[in-house]
Amino acid sequence: MGTLRTALHRGAAIALLLPVIIGMAGCGTGDGAAAGEAVYGQPLADQFQAATEATRGAGTAAFTSTLTYGTASADAVHEVAGSQDYARGTSRADVGLSAGRRFPEDALEFLRKSAPDGRQTVATAGDDVYVRHGGAAWLKYKPEAVNRLGEATGVIAAHAAGDAAPYSGTLADLVPRVIPREKPERREDGSRVYRVTALPEVAAELLPRDLQRLPDGWGTEPVRLTVRLDPDGRLASATADLAPVLKRLHEQGVLDGVTTLRAAYELTAFGEPLKDGTPGKGGEPVEDAGEALAPVTTVEDGRCGTTGDTGLGSEAIMRPVDCAVRHDLRVLAQVEVDQVLPGNQPVGNGDAYAEEECRRADAAAPEGWRRGGRYADGFRFQGESSVSVSVTMGGKAGTGGMETVVTGSYTCFLTAA
Repeated sequence: MGTLRTALHRGAAIALLLPVIIGMAGCGTGDGAAAGEAVYGQPLADQFQAATEATRGAGTAAFTSTLTYGTASADAVHEVAGSQDYARGTSRADVGLSAGRRFPEDALEFLRKSAPDGRQTVATAGDDVYVRHGGAAWLKYKPEAVNRLGEATGVIAAHAAGDAAPYSGTLADLVPRVIPREKPERREDGSRVYRVTALPEVAAELLPRDLQRLPDGWGTEPVRLTVRLDPDGRLASATADLAPVLKRLHEQGVLDGVTTLRAAYELTAFGEPLKDGTPGKGGEPVEDAGEALAPVTTVEDGRCGTTGDTGLGSEAIMRPVDCAVRHDLRVLAQVEVDQVLPGNQPVGNGDAYAEEECRRADAAAPEGWRRGGRYADGFRFQGESSVSVSVTMGGKAGTGGMETVVTGSYTCFLTAA
């Protein structure tokens, strides 16, 4: 079975800013009872589907989505705050990860795989996703670029506009896939509160891509959701207690220090006019990610690159740059692992063999690469490997034996000090 090793980044907490919503147009649709009839007049099992249509019918909305990892000492919050234009199929939002001072550092390093360093803004327009890191130009991830650059782009591609909302990867995607079974609580203002459950594998789609795949699945324990629809039947908020999902992560040895995991989503400012936020339409510089970036596995030995503005939180994809300018990493070598071991050996992956190959490449690298303290001590590597066991025929009796075959492709690199 193949394995993929992905490097982690250090990052800082960042401020999240709601995009400015232009105008003072009202967001109501008339008498609450009449407006909500298109949703609340439907059979109970159909009300969430109708609510999704009513929400889209508002035209625009501001939204906030959070995924909160709780510990006994502090929380870490992955937050998205922005606006959506349902008619255009566009969105723009600020994205970031913030953590309390006492949040466990090892867990925070793991979470930073999907939250790159510094301020990041994400915009969507149909199937295209744009990322701007700090003051850099926008990077446009078209479907063609995603296919070319590979799996590491999933953390960005997952937010492309979907059926429920122009910004995907939130509880808005889950609500229409859940069927309410019990009548909701009706509030004095005419809003309704539903308490429902979702399948754990569906709820796990709220997690960063790095956490979504488990070898043995997500089990069967349901995830509890609370969904509130406003008097007009539009989605106003939703929360989910992801305890069953966290339990399965713990069983895989992931996020051991995290004791609670909750998701939340809120919509406000329905119908208020928005400027077209598609990057490039206002003269902002836009680069094609498929042309500007390259998988680190395809970069020649000795080349340098930056990773901080890719929006991916990974060293799997880099922007090649001249080694004379500021950069994050330098490729030592592309190496192959091809080992045949006697018998059925308990080998999980080819990392140990890759490390040895990288050690040789580091020792053989030009001395000038290390001069001046430009790079941190040692090297890092990442790649994919597979392990298989085969039966060999041989011997006078033809009884044969077993062999464990380890193969893989890895990239060895130096990182900036």
